Amino acid sequence: MFISENQINNAVELILNTRDFCGDEMLAICDFCADENIKDWRKVYRIANFRANARWNEFKKQAGVNPRYCL
Repeated sequence: MFISENQINNAVELILNTRDFCGDEMLAICDFCADENIKDWRKVYRIANFRANARWNEFKKQAGVNPRYCL
């Protein structure tokens, strides 16, 4: 099944928003994929989580977090 770039971008935003509120990221992606009619939520989670982690680390660097904690 094709997963569009827009769906991945929305999943990244969802992960970041969920992370801000200390929510369950996997559950959020499962629900998102169910709403979007995407069967392989694990694939979406892997891709989106990788991108979300990269953006999260950029946010940490901008905030002045010790680079040792920015993977």
